[in-house]
Amino acid sequence: MTPLSIVLIVFLTLFFLRVPIAAVLISSTVVGIFVAPDNIPISTLPTTMWQGINHFVLLAIPFFILMGDLALASGVTLRLVTMARAFVGHISGGLAHVSVIVNMIMAGMSGADLADAAATGKLLIPAMQKVGYPTGYAASIIGGAATIGPLIPPSIAFIIFAAATEESVGRLFLGGAIPGIVLGILLMIQAYFVAKRQGYPKEPRATSKERVAAAVSGAPVLLLPIIVLGSILGGIATPTEAAVLGVISVVILGGFVYKELTPALFGQQIMSSARTVGSVFLIIASAAAFGKLLTLYGAAVALENWLTGLTDNPYVFLIAVNLVFLLLGSMIDTVPILLVFVPLLMPTVESLGIDPVHFGVITVFNLLIGLITPPYGLTMYLLCRISNIQITEFWKYMWPIFLAMVATLLAVTFYPPLTMWLPNQVMPVK
Repeated sequence: MTPLSIVLIVFLTLFFLRVPIAAVLISSTVVGIFVAPDNIPISTLPTTMWQGINHFVLLAIPFFILMGDLALASGVTLRLVTMARAFVGHISGGLAHVSVIVNMIMAGMSGADLADAAATGKLLIPAMQKVGYPTGYAASIIGGAATIGPLIPPSIAFIIFAAATEESVGRLFLGGAIPGIVLGILLMIQAYFVAKRQGYPKEPRATSKERVAAAVSGAPVLLLPIIVLGSILGGIATPTEAAVLGVISVVILGGFVYKELTPALFGQQIMSSARTVGSVFLIIASAAAFGKLLTLYGAAVALENWLTGLTDNPYVFLIAVNLVFLLLGSMIDTVPILLVFVPLLMPTVESLGIDPVHFGVITVFNLLIGLITPPYGLTMYLLCRISNIQITEFWKYMWPIFLAMVATLLAVTFYPPLTMWLPNQVMPVK
């Protein structure tokens, strides 16, 4: 049995025993060091883990996480829901449209699928149940809408992809924007016809006074994504600096405009964000070490040789990538996939002439779909827990939304301008 086989057996055994993914990666790496044919000092493990997180761009992640947590705690999400209900609640499938719109706006603050799903799910699932929507449908539309979050900038997933590939964060952000908007529009169209066919309720049309009040209350929230993205795209700030500006803006908005972010609540969110950041960076460091080990074992060369032997057609290659990442995304957390598998595939991506931004958007899109897909989709489990339903009930309503997401993914795969037009216009490669 080869050392690589031993490492993979250990990895798969621990994974299927539901051991936390960071522990799986570290344990597999330690085993790989001890069974390596060449003498690899165990002291290289902490060094490699540190190198994995020692990227300036990754500093943006703690601040985006904190920004999202503060936004959720300071009444921002509630005001977005109120504003969206005032303007689209009267349309057939009104609250489904509200779910999509709120998640699209939340995307400009948190950049995290699970955070958006948790925030909007806790508010909107009970609201949809109350007016007569099936619980499974309420959970599934929020699951589909939350997927948009890491596509529309800023995105933690794109930041990690950039750290793994040395690609421009700004170009990746822009590359995901149009696919995210297209998916949002498609979900709203689908929600409209589903509501018409099933007779799902719509809310009374809001009066002009109610709309003005909702707009006045919610309008300051819309400045948050503008501040973050505008500072990055305008060359005013790096992604990390923009994330800090976002945190400051949320504190001002929640503490001084809405007056709901108290010092005590701020302290609680700091601690909550710290716990999340700690777990994320532990996974990043562990994945970096595991990926380095696989590279030393020649996995990158073997994978590239296998893929290039399979096809020299970039679109056939991307179809294979879609299938592999859809499967992996349904079983493994997004972060280790981005840090372990993406670097292994990049030589093939470059040799086939695929733009890294195009590949990055396809990769992240696949992994996001995986988060709502059995057997281990994290967003799926989160929404089932929030709504107190079984996976079968969730997927009774989820499959048409899933098909819409896959259709959008295929459009992105086979029509690169959906991804590349905006970054080439705004941030062309010199």
